[in-house]
Amino acid sequence: MMRRSIFFILFLLYGFSAYTQITPSLEQTGSIYYAYPAPTAVATPAPAGYEPFYISHYGRHGSRWMTADERYTEVVEVFDSLYQCAGLTPLGIDVRQRLHRVWEDARGCSGSITPLGERQHREIAGRMFQNYPQVFRGDAFVDARSSTSLRCALSMSYFTERLKELNPALHVERRAYHRYMDYIAYTSPEGEEFSSEAAPWRKGFRDFEAKNVRPGRLMASLFVHPDVINNPDAMMRSLYWIAADMQNVELDLSFYDLFEYEELFGIWKTVNARMYVCNAAAPLNGGLMPRCAVPLLRNILESAEAAIQKGSPAADLRFGHDTHLLRLLALMQVDGCSNQEWDMEKFHLAWQDYRISPMGANLQIVFYRNGANDVIVKFLLNETEVTLPIKSVTGPYYSWKAVKAFLEAQIKAV
Repeated sequence: MMRRSIFFILFLLYGFSAYTQITPSLEQTGSIYYAYPAPTAVATPAPAGYEPFYISHYGRHGSRWMTADERYTEVVEVFDSLYQCAGLTPLGIDVRQRLHRVWEDARGCSGSITPLGERQHREIAGRMFQNYPQVFRGDAFVDARSSTSLRCALSMSYFTERLKELNPALHVERRAYHRYMDYIAYTSPEGEEFSSEAAPWRKGFRDFEAKNVRPGRLMASLFVHPDVINNPDAMMRSLYWIAADMQNVELDLSFYDLFEYEELFGIWKTVNARMYVCNAAAPLNGGLMPRCAVPLLRNILESAEAAIQKGSPAADLRFGHDTHLLRLLALMQVDGCSNQEWDMEKFHLAWQDYRISPMGANLQIVFYRNGANDVIVKFLLNETEVTLPIKSVTGPYYSWKAVKAFLEAQIKAV
């Protein structure tokens, strides 16, 4: 009785949270610009008698430069203009020099995959080959499909090129046609409308942004007269994204010294919230955004069934974008990817974009069978074993029949 009383008092004093407080690294506060971390988890051995024979995959493109020239030039032009009229502080002058180095590196490359992005996909492919050599033996057929985005098509090329280097006998087919966009990168008209800047939920979100993005200190550190910056929030965000993208390029340069940690954390919270609402299982979207992944999940299920029945291809490789991977994982209810939270101030505790979809993020579904032709599967998110909310055969291994039934139910449910 006394123990229960003490617990009740502590509950009243300190409250109770289902979430663990998190402290992202500087690089992780870069949200979806977080560069792919090398996996460290140890694989769980398959049950005795089972051998891998097929892999179904969806991968985000690798590290890239920012998506448009204007994201660099608009910032550079402000610093150049103020430099001409002695409007920069000593720190501002130094930042201007750094920005010119960044722009010189990015000029003509906006939206393109960087050399780091190339290495990421080559390394992921190499580990896939090393971990599942039975899948890629002999003249096995690998079917690769990509978004029409050049950075995705190049990611596919780098990935499959590495597989061919490791086994030149592989037959690899690569395609990046518009016809595949209906499942690799599909967003419904309703999803487009919900994600737009005019959507009703954006009003509350803008209030949330105003509470978490505080540009005053940063502007005063860079500009002699900070009030000359018409939109300090936008300037702070522009510098935030440039700072975040430095981990994806080949420059020995950083902008993290401009920010206090809490400033980066505050901006990340708003970016993470937007990604959560527009792509995951946030109650605010009513399941609309995960529903956009139904065509992709159907393709995964149908392709897997065909591979099981025909014995080919050995792998279906798909290359696309972060938003579509996030929606797929939420629809599939992969552990940690489909959490639901109503309170915007707690979104970052329920769901973290950098953990799920860094640059080069990937989902791998590895299929195994035994002599009795019983098929089991395991799921890897960013090359780390993850679970589904159904009973496993053992550890992270699930009956394919049970998985298929569960995923088909998710399609019907939405």
